Amino acid sequence: MLLSTLLERERRFKLALRAGIPALLFIFVVSYIVFIKDTNITISIRDSLIMAGIVFATIYFIYFMLELATRGTLLDKETEGFNQKAFLNVIKHRKPKSIALLAIGNIDTINQNYGLEKVTTVLHDIIAALDIYLTQHGVSNTIIGRYSGTKFLIALNRDTQEIENIFESYIKEYREIAQIEIDYIFSVVSSSENYTKDIFFLIDSIAHNVDESQGGSKVIVKDAKHEQELEELVQEALNSRFLSFSFRPLLNSTTQKVDIYTITPKMILRNTTELQPREYLPIMNRLGLGQVYDLALFKQVVDTASLIDDSISLSFNISPFSLRDRGFLKNAFDYMEKEQVSPSRLILEIYEKNTHHNLSSYLKTLQFIREKGVRITIDNFGSSNSSFDYIKYFKFDTVQFDRDFVRRLDNPKSLALFTSLMKMCKDLNITTIAKWVDEDKQKNRLIELGIDYMQGYGIQKPISKRELIIQHH
Repeated sequence: MLLSTLLERERRFKLALRAGIPALLFIFVVSYIVFIKDTNITISIRDSLIMAGIVFATIYFIYFMLELATRGTLLDKETEGFNQKAFLNVIKHRKPKSIALLAIGNIDTINQNYGLEKVTTVLHDIIAALDIYLTQHGVSNTIIGRYSGTKFLIALNRDTQEIENIFESYIKEYREIAQIEIDYIFSVVSSSENYTKDIFFLIDSIAHNVDESQGGSKVIVKDAKHEQELEELVQEALNSRFLSFSFRPLLNSTTQKVDIYTITPKMILRNTTELQPREYLPIMNRLGLGQVYDLALFKQVVDTASLIDDSISLSFNISPFSLRDRGFLKNAFDYMEKEQVSPSRLILEIYEKNTHHNLSSYLKTLQFIREKGVRITIDNFGSSNSSFDYIKYFKFDTVQFDRDFVRRLDNPKSLALFTSLMKMCKDLNITTIAKWVDEDKQKNRLIELGIDYMQGYGIQKPISKRELIIQHH
């Protein structure tokens, strides 16, 4: 039985005792006063009505207290694990060594094919199976709670390495629940005194890895103390604007010259560690500093553009969340105007896995940016349905094809799709870019297909900011 169920029963029993014992004592005292103290017991209609009223009030009081207990339940009603609030309260008292987060990566597919009722059954069975499996492996009274949706928190008094081994074996044994294949992702962190922050670390790691799971299952292990230290270093680096750029040349297939560079940022920490965006951006978002980072990035790009020849354009990625904020856009455009950098030299790369829920409003924002003169490219084109949704309603200046097209030019099906997308872009007068071009064979084939720009080690290697300024000053 789940620890949450045991504790909930214990809580309700104690509440029933607290409500029942005073009520029974009250009935006894009233009965003694009215009846027992007198040896001549005669029960009148008035006495009967009094006793009936007392019994009714007592029963109603006990029922009310039990109903109140149910409303304040510790349980998540669908899975019978702890609810989020109860989970946090329990771990603060029990102080587990590690906290894990379980996410179901393919729950949308299950919902579409089997329905909501089946999803509820699956989630309940997963938690029950996990509790039984942990008990069989010597981990009893595990604290399991539901964080939200298909994310579940598990607190254990074991080291992360031991938990990792147990979870990996659990994944293998319970690949199917209720005859449905499940894609699990577990993230484990050694807990600290700040359990709320530990859980944020877990949420970030799950969010990052769900998109990269490719229909598989994995276990990610993190150390809370290390993550907190990293968080402090990242925030310090942002305040100091310790961003380093590398510049990837884009070769113009027609002129055979480089006139666009794609910027790849890195963050330099005080201890000289270099972090990639995939490592520091989740921390920025967790701290609510996403827009601060994007504005710092934008300003540094503008500063770089002001140091090189006007014929060179710079392409870089900005979060769609920042682009949708008019305050951010105003600050960015004001800075660009102050530094007297032509908007046409900046190319904003956007990529979203899913179509924005308010597409009409977002397209107006993109049009506003376009009217300012800044060019817009859609990145990883062809990798998701959202890229097609956007291109149906908005004319992008450029598209950067997903790397799989370049890597699979020898595959007839992939080539046929790539050729049709190329034709569509040509018909719409959209500039095309192919990245990850590493071989002359790829380069020659792409030129035959009519690609406008190419990027990759087969074209030119990335250069530093210093090299960029020397070449294009």
